[in-house]
Amino acid sequence: MSGSAQSMSADGAAATSAVALLAHWWSRPVEDEVSTWVAWRADAAEVASDLAGGMAPAGLPAATSGDGPALLEEYERLFVGPAKVPCPPYESYWRDDVPIDIWHSLMGPCTAELRQLYRRLGIDVTGGQPELPDHVAVELEALAYALTRPDGHDVAHSLLTGHLGRWLPRLCKAVAAQASHPFYRDLAVITPVWLTAIAERVVPAHSPPTTP
Repeated sequence: MSGSAQSMSADGAAATSAVALLAHWWSRPVEDEVSTWVAWRADAAEVASDLAGGMAPAGLPAATSGDGPALLEEYERLFVGPAKVPCPPYESYWRDDVPIDIWHSLMGPCTAELRQLYRRLGIDVTGGQPELPDHVAVELEALAYALTRPDGHDVAHSLLTGHLGRWLPRLCKAVAAQASHPFYRDLAVITPVWLTAIAERVVPAHSPPTTP
């Protein structure tokens, strides 16, 4: 992670690494994925410290190499099913600025908006992907990529303020209430904290000047 943003500011590099971590942590915890989380533990602590601006960072979601089965079971219960899913990880489900007849449905208007933003980044999500375009991990992966691109500011801003900021706090609140595994409870707490720090300190710093 640390070598992906050598030409960026320290804030920009920390933001990119933070979003990349979040994207992984919200992904399906298969064995290789959990191994990556364990290997990145020291990097995650450094990123948290950078984003906290010298203050004590919030607790990090922690996993060990033996946690895989329990994490996968919890992920399936929270986000997949087959029982009723308490925390659908899709933007369309949580958006309430749509006609009432499509509340809590999938593939809503935001999905088409996201496809357009992804195309601007050169990301193809037309088919063959394991998750829908508005899955939390997919949106975070796109944000991390946008933050690495010199021309990605507008897309990053749209993803943060027009999409993730409109629904992810609601998902996190649901996960915090419903999760039985401490990893997901901690993830639900730290995600909005990190995204708020990124929105306040990184994206505005690269905004083009406005004309009075």
